[in-house]
Amino acid sequence: MKTWWRGAQLRESMWFVPGVMVVAAIVLAQGVIVLDLWLDSRTLEVLPDSFLLGVEGSRGILVAIGGSVLAVAATTFSITMSVIATASSTYGPRLVRNFMSDRSNQRVLGLFVGTFVYCLMVLRRVQGASDGITFVPHVAVYGALLLALASVAALVYFLHHISDVIQVATLVRRVRAELESAVDDLYGDAADDRVPAAALAGAEADVLAPRSGFVTLVDVPGLVRAATGVGVAELVATPGTHVMAGEPLARVSGDAEGMSRVVCDHVRVGDTRTPAQDVEFAVQQLVEMAVRAVSPSTNDPYTARNVVEELACGLVPAMRHPAPGDGWADDAGVVRLVWRLPSGAELVDLVFDDLRLYAAGDPEVVKAALRLAGRLARVAGPETAARVRTQVDELLAAAEREGTSPFDLERLRASRDQLVLGASDVDPM
Repeated sequence: MKTWWRGAQLRESMWFVPGVMVVAAIVLAQGVIVLDLWLDSRTLEVLPDSFLLGVEGSRGILVAIGGSVLAVAATTFSITMSVIATASSTYGPRLVRNFMSDRSNQRVLGLFVGTFVYCLMVLRRVQGASDGITFVPHVAVYGALLLALASVAALVYFLHHISDVIQVATLVRRVRAELESAVDDLYGDAADDRVPAAALAGAEADVLAPRSGFVTLVDVPGLVRAATGVGVAELVATPGTHVMAGEPLARVSGDAEGMSRVVCDHVRVGDTRTPAQDVEFAVQQLVEMAVRAVSPSTNDPYTARNVVEELACGLVPAMRHPAPGDGWADDAGVVRLVWRLPSGAELVDLVFDDLRLYAAGDPEVVKAALRLAGRLARVAGPETAARVRTQVDELLAAAEREGTSPFDLERLRASRDQLVLGASDVDPM
């Protein structure tokens, strides 16, 4: 269930949490009104006269609160859209998903809209003499006042929060956290239950994608349980892969029809990529931020340098941990799912190919890339370490082609000798 929730579109939609809070506001309003009906006569006896509310006064309070919070909700929504547009144009459109899934923004918007709905629900139960009976839900009206105070506090918090999240350091930290989470799930201790598995031989059928889009999530525990006693599946399209309707999603053996249902039930195809199980996408988000930071329109090499160094927080653990197996087995030890993860060399290429193309002309970014390469070479296996050295040589050659001064080139080569080639003599951890 946790796996599905992390990759579900509900988690990244702005309407889900506010929608839940609106429903909660309706239930709360109805519950408090029932309490008011039960306490009606007792309330009039217990409350001091200064706390009693008249019909017109109650209506005025509810109308004022409801109208105000709705206007504030519209303002906060406009501010959020402005921040999203700024971040998208400056650091990449894929960062919009981070703002959409921001729980703080969703809760603040939900509180404002929920308070408005609460006031409407209570307002309809305020009755005067012209209605044939006089009824003022005192507890419910005071509840609206409390919600109004909470909304004021939420507005102050929102202004602080939105000012914080637009800072590049916060954006980088959030994307880095997604990378670390994906690496930990697929390469860290959570992957210790994986077993070595060869490619599926003698597959009986291909499972075709039911729709076009990206593979976004695989419910591994559910798939393994459902496949027990039915067959084996090998993913042809792993998370992050784009498929068209009718293209192979997986190869299966055993009960072909049964395994087709199992795969379709436990492999999600969505419209956009997510970093939940897609390490390459998580890496690409940080690389894109670095590339955009050195573009002529932004010209912020120091941000690019910091982003490149943050990549180490995700990639070094992936290189340090022993390569997990490609299969998941059931309780009997029979492999039920085969899924090949990106190798260390592939992740290295993903980072340095783009840096070589777009950032080789900036010595500050190249130095950061050399520090990253040194960290990776220190902990990677022989094959990945060799790829790191190759990529570094290509990066320096690209820097020379970009017209980097001989003085800077000499310093970069010295850094390479110290950080990367020197790391080759260190045993991997």
